[in-house]
Amino acid sequence: MSEQLLQAMVEKLEAIELLLKVTDTDKEKENAGAEIKQELEFLRKEIKNLPSQLLLGTVKLSELSFNVNRLNEQLQKPVSSRIEHKHELHKGFFISIGLFLLSLFMAWGWVNTYQSKQQYEANDMKYRSLKIGGNEWLLRYCNLTDSLYQKDGVGFRNSVEQEERRLIERAELIRLAGEKEREAKTLKGRAGR
Repeated sequence: MSEQLLQAMVEKLEAIELLLKVTDTDKEKENAGAEIKQELEFLRKEIKNLPSQLLLGTVKLSELSFNVNRLNEQLQKPVSSRIEHKHELHKGFFISIGLFLLSLFMAWGWVNTYQSKQQYEANDMKYRSLKIGGNEWLLRYCNLTDSLYQKDGVGFRNSVEQEERRLIERAELIRLAGEKEREAKTLKGRAGR
């Protein structure tokens, strides 16, 4: 700020010096004197305002030094930055899993349906073969079976399932009897020794 003050004073003095050189005549001297008075008044006002300008400069300078000190303190403390990674599953992921599972179930159902169809076709061929190549008694039995099924499908199914259970029980009893016979033979063999 003091450099600005000196520069302003030098400029004013140069202006005054120029005014003094220019005065050749009395009128010019009077005019120059009036101009000099105006310049001097202007200089007085400027000099009176200088302390307030210097005061503002010191306030700004102290504010600037405070800010520099605060920034310096902040630079002394290391900045701690913590990075957190969050992994989220989006809707698209769940939708794709759902579609994948749906396609798996549909493929499983398709395979089961295909196998059932193959079994039905095989049973149909077996039945047609029995009807074509069978003797008279077999044809009568097939026709009787067809008519019984057409008359009462549910009752026919129940009677067939009941007969199957009876055959399974009979096979189990025959197996148990065979085991008991073997046990009896082994016991007779031990007793005969």
